[in-house]
Amino acid sequence: MRPAEAAREARRATLGGEHDDAELVRRAQLGSAAAFEALVVRYGARLHRYLRVELRHESDTHDALQESLTAAWRGLPGLRRADRFWPWLVGIASHKAADIHRRRGRNVDAEPEMAHEDDLLLETREALSALPPQHRDVLLLRYLLGLTEEEAAAALGVRVGTIKSRCSRARRALLEELR
Repeated sequence: MRPAEAAREARRATLGGEHDDAELVRRAQLGSAAAFEALVVRYGARLHRYLRVELRHESDTHDALQESLTAAWRGLPGLRRADRFWPWLVGIASHKAADIHRRRGRNVDAEPEMAHEDDLLLETREALSALPPQHRDVLLLRYLLGLTEEEAAAALGVRVGTIKSRCSRARRALLEELR
């Protein structure tokens, strides 16, 4: 496919709604870089926002985003349910963020790079950071990314009941941290 055709296909693909994700995934699984690019355009900003909150530093966020998208492209042929692309991609990003935390250590340079956060936002960010990873992850997936309980369960590889209980515990723990 020529570059001009690929660009047209990517633009056309991004104009559709979420109902055509499965078709984009199928085309990307067959090797269409334009279809994968359309998926990245559709979900990249949300994925970046999630990783930014999780990792707190732009350099780590950039690394995790690149690693996530590379892993997604490589793993795409193995995705069995094309309609589950978004939770699958978030699951990959969650694992990449955990890898970066392990490599760097959670408390290395705990001060966020953003200098102009207001007090409430900074306090909330610090409270989220103080939560255990499984609680923080479920809150970010459910409330920052807006995933359903089923999608969050798929992303984290756990049952829906586990998401419900973690979410309940995480909200209580966050309230305690904010007091």
